[in-house]
Amino acid sequence: MEQNATTSSTAMLSLRKAVAFNDGFNGQIGNPDSKTFLTNVDAIQSIISQYAKMLDSLASTYSALGDLASYDAVGSFNTAFATLDKDTTKFLQSVHSTSQIPQETASAVQAGGGIVIGIIQANKIKNASRIIRAKLQIIIPIMDDPDTKKLLILNKQETTGQIDQAAEALFDCEVYSYGPLLDDLGAALNLKSNSQSDGIVAKNAKVKSGLRNVAIELANEQSDQMEASYDKSVAALKALVPLHESLEKGAPLNLDTLLAITSQLQTIATSLQATKGK
Repeated sequence: MEQNATTSSTAMLSLRKAVAFNDGFNGQIGNPDSKTFLTNVDAIQSIISQYAKMLDSLASTYSALGDLASYDAVGSFNTAFATLDKDTTKFLQSVHSTSQIPQETASAVQAGGGIVIGIIQANKIKNASRIIRAKLQIIIPIMDDPDTKKLLILNKQETTGQIDQAAEALFDCEVYSYGPLLDDLGAALNLKSNSQSDGIVAKNAKVKSGLRNVAIELANEQSDQMEASYDKSVAALKALVPLHESLEKGAPLNLDTLLAITSQLQTIATSLQATKGK
């Protein structure tokens, strides 16, 4: 999930810079097509920001679960879960219409606006775990839906096209050098570029075409990493479910593990929220 946040943030920023450069270079500042494209990017960033809020609330809920294990903190857990419930609903609404959101079947008992957790503290922890697990089991199928993934991942062809266009223009203007790419290709054979390399590339259409293809492949790889890390994010959420099931069957609650989960979720949420600011 952390990789997903970092890769998304880097890709969003690179894309915005590439679009701005291309429009300026081509004398098309205010290009309506670019505005439409960036509006779509903004929509993705908005959903990612809401996803971040949900993860942050999930982190707070796990923190409250840890408090519940340490002392009688029912009120703290109820407050944390209520925020998670609100942020989850907003996230799900941002990727699906209300009619498509599954009806909640959490085992929590509502009474006077609060969640009733058992009198014995061990039961409180188990019931709190069931409540979180029920929420995860609503979130996960939505995240696992290919249509949701499309709303959170940039279009590979459009992204690669914008960045490649900017890079090619800068190389043709002798601003960029293919040296690093040549060095990377030649590393296995202990070969290195020299001061004449860029001049040769500029004059040799076949060499230039080959290097541009390598550059495009690298850009595609970044997009593929975004997709792969998204899948890992979903897998990470899925991995929490059996931990809850184990806890509910009587396994001891490991506070160190809870602290680690909470810390990671908060770090990821911060990274994702920073994406929107850029």
